[in-house]
Amino acid sequence: MANAFNQEVVSYSRIGGAASLGLLIGLILFSFPAAADVYPVTGVWTAIDADFPAAASETCLAVKTFGVEAVSKKSISEMIIFAKDKRYDVKGDVQTETTIKSIKVADGGFRITESFSKRGSWLGFKRKTTYFLNVIDPQTIEIRDATGMARYAKCGPPQKPRI
Repeated sequence: MANAFNQEVVSYSRIGGAASLGLLIGLILFSFPAAADVYPVTGVWTAIDADFPAAASETCLAVKTFGVEAVSKKSISEMIIFAKDKRYDVKGDVQTETTIKSIKVADGGFRITESFSKRGSWLGFKRKTTYFLNVIDPQTIEIRDATGMARYAKCGPPQKPRI
């Protein structure tokens, strides 16, 4: 009788051990963060605007001299900073921060969907925005969205886009 009881306990502990091992493996796999999307460009970009006819080198000098205040001092019209999975926009007195939700290669460029990181939620739902980013050359990008199209010049050394 004791032998039958011991065999039942051993078989039950094997099943329990396998379930515990499966649970442990699942926890380990889910504890590592998923690989996040990153922007195909990085760094500081200033808007190329007809109302601000300064050359790209002049607008970049204004950014180096005044930083974000270059926009509020009206030295440049708009500035975008791409850093890993975040995008920071500075236009006038408004500064926004967005985070990549998805990025897809499409039509020679990138279809990017973002969500607003701060003050972008309404009743717990985060607002999303989608636009098309086209890398014209290492120093120039173009962004098209529902409001129109804008070109930006890179401040800093040229780099190759990530594809």
